[in-house]
Amino acid sequence: MSSPNILEPIWESYLTTVDCLKVASRSIEKNELHLMSNTKFVGSAVDEAKVMIRDSRTSADDLVIVSLWAIFERKLLEYVQVEGRKFLGVTPTSFNTQVYQKVESEMEYWKSDDVLDLFKAVVSSDLIGNAKQVKKYRDWIAHKNPRKGPPSNVPPQTAYRILSDIISTVEQHPDLQRTASSA
Repeated sequence: MSSPNILEPIWESYLTTVDCLKVASRSIEKNELHLMSNTKFVGSAVDEAKVMIRDSRTSADDLVIVSLWAIFERKLLEYVQVEGRKFLGVTPTSFNTQVYQKVESEMEYWKSDDVLDLFKAVVSSDLIGNAKQVKKYRDWIAHKNPRKGPPSNVPPQTAYRILSDIISTVEQHPDLQRTASSA
């Protein structure tokens, strides 16, 4: 039995935010300003309000990708951690105990691309490649290095689908399913 999509709450919150921005935009367009009482739109010029809404939508698009990636990356590291515990499932030795402890203590510092590559054994390389594109875009959003141009834009819906597909594939893989249920 697969678990519910852990990215769903973030995605639903994002969709609600987008809908709220649409309602605010329509209210301004139709001059239904009574709907805007007690908001920062009151007293703003129509053009200024439109800019605020457009900028907020851009921020929402960017921030949902950052949030989706954070939860996705944490989930992958949890799978690595569970798989690492298998070292201790066989007769523990001083060596496999040290290997496990090294994985536990250092996996937080592994590069995301390296963690994603571990999952090529259960997820298609194309999907892993797509996730790396999401990561590049997420990094650009988070750091916006002016010396580097932005990578290809990844729309929020595309990022959500790619990351959800990977999690779903991993959760449905028989080896990892047994691991997750025995953890």
